[in-house]
Amino acid sequence: MSVTVKIGVIGAGVLGSALARLLAARGYPVVAVSSRRLERAETLAVAVGAEAHRLPHEVAVRADLTLLTLPDDQIGPVAAEVARAGGWGPGKAAVHTSGALDRSVLAPAAERGAWTGGLHPLLAAADPDQALQALEGSWFGVEAEEPLLGTLETLVRRLGGRPLRVPGAAKDLYHLAAALAANGAVALFALAVDLIGRAGIPETEAGRALVPLLRGSVENLERLGLPRALTGPIARGDHGTVLRHLEALGREAPELTTLYCGLGRRMVSLALAKGGLDDAGARRILRTLADAEEAACGSRSRR
Repeated sequence: MSVTVKIGVIGAGVLGSALARLLAARGYPVVAVSSRRLERAETLAVAVGAEAHRLPHEVAVRADLTLLTLPDDQIGPVAAEVARAGGWGPGKAAVHTSGALDRSVLAPAAERGAWTGGLHPLLAAADPDQALQALEGSWFGVEAEEPLLGTLETLVRRLGGRPLRVPGAAKDLYHLAAALAANGAVALFALAVDLIGRAGIPETEAGRALVPLLRGSVENLERLGLPRALTGPIARGDHGTVLRHLEALGREAPELTTLYCGLGRRMVSLALAKGGLDDAGARRILRTLADAEEAACGSRSRR
């Protein structure tokens, strides 16, 4: 497949819209888009100079490479729907954008001679404009066999991204890692906002105050990498502060003690690797974390 491959997009949501717009801006002919809600397809089609369709097979028959930018549970059924309507065949490519599913979900396309693959942008975007900006410079998890693999890697580079080859058998671990890094960070931030709110600080102010702290950690990760990006009391071997944290959790949020201790053990490993914590200090903190976790579990079992 050449870099002038004709692109089709099934699914005109946040990711599908952003990908279609950036592909068109990078010189790829986006020839057809579809959505269950035709008005969405029509809006995107106008933006990229494509034809709008309601039925997904109408996209696949017009495109060389069709992106299925759909919720995970819809990918297999839509691939089968397109197959029944004769949309797949030799020389065609069906590519989904799920991070959790491997390309076997596109078996209906493969059975009719099409190449299949996965192309998953590692980004967190809530709207098409944000996604469009985030795509440039993002890493993309890529799963395919040649010649589609080379086509997808070329596509990623033309979008300004970086390809990351992901074995199909490891997609669950790959997506788990991505979810923890992105969604887990949001959940931890929400817990932090709740805890600081218990100190009497309004939630809106708490969020605004903590965002620069989180941004600094992300910048440290980008600039310094692991383990040097780790800061805080465990990185310094500050046992007394860890004790105060655990006392505050026991008083205000005992249900978070196990989470704190699990994260704390990981921080100890990072702090040892960084060199800010010696073996004796690590043993002392690990013993304190273990005692706190055991006490928390015992308290829950007595309820």
